[in-house]
Amino acid sequence: MKQVNYYKLLVIPLIILIALLTSLCTPRESQVDSKEVADEKNKEKFTTREARQDAKIVTAAVASSLAEIRLAELAIEKTRDEEVKNIALHFKNDHAMLLADLRTYAAGHVITVPSAEGNSERSEIEKLKAESSNFNKKWCEQVRDLHKDAISNLERARENASDPDLRKWATNTLPRLRKNLDLASACYNRVK
Repeated sequence: MKQVNYYKLLVIPLIILIALLTSLCTPRESQVDSKEVADEKNKEKFTTREARQDAKIVTAAVASSLAEIRLAELAIEKTRDEEVKNIALHFKNDHAMLLADLRTYAAGHVITVPSAEGNSERSEIEKLKAESSNFNKKWCEQVRDLHKDAISNLERARENASDPDLRKWATNTLPRLRKNLDLASACYNRVK
């Protein structure tokens, strides 16, 4: 008669259960909001309200540019509309330059910046990936709204940033973002 090894019968399901519980409790990359993590690190790092506020402006601008770049790449890949594709290419290049400027500024001021767009933007981009019939309209609408938010952030930076270099950067960048907003609005009006 064959002897049953009860130890193996108990240990194997227990190992599987532990592995399952560990994977459920570990945050996935898509669940981690890189912007929030950067903001928390900066909050711990900087002792003055002004320095924290400046860092928050930078993290918001970086996250916004990262979202714009991802959206532009999505449109370049997905759209068949040449005008939308050209606008997306312009946005990708423009925000890549803005991102480089921001990362240089952040490195010089020891500001932690996000490595990806925020979770809400990521969620919207994922929804847009699945869109087929109204892709161009929804893409133009989304980049228009992101530019409006980015402009609001930079207007606050121009008025409230404690660092004169950050105020100067915001002042110099606002016309570029306003031009991009005009492009996004015209795109939306054309495809709606």
